Amino acid sequence: MENLKVLIVDDDPVVVLMHKRIVANCNLSNAPLTFKNGKEAFEYISNTNDNSVYLVLLDINMPVMNGWDFLNSIQEMPNDSRFFVMMVSSSVSEPDKEKAKEYSQVIGYLEKNLNATVCKEIKNIDAISHFFTEEA
Repeated sequence: MENLKVLIVDDDPVVVLMHKRIVANCNLSNAPLTFKNGKEAFEYISNTNDNSVYLVLLDINMPVMNGWDFLNSIQEMPNDSRFFVMMVSSSVSEPDKEKAKEYSQVIGYLEKNLNATVCKEIKNIDAISHFFTEEA
């Protein structure tokens, strides 16, 4: 069976801490990986040679490599269908929401912050719901 890895990519340490707890408490992932910017997350993905599928909780505005640059980078990777990206941003900008729809990997756009209801909705998204069907 495929392995789903959850990545939290955000430059705000308080947001990362909150999201990490919520992701674990909602059984989205027992061990989400965290990165301060898109470059760190992309380097991790690029250097991992396994068949993992990635659910990336991605902020837009970050230093070094922002969310858009991260999305552009993963589109250049072979087997880019292994990436499911949930934009989690403080941006309420309609142009940002529309731009997110241009990426095939983006499965949704949320305004910060995650909560239990949102996690349940993420788990029910058709593209990834099969990863959560064997819960006790």
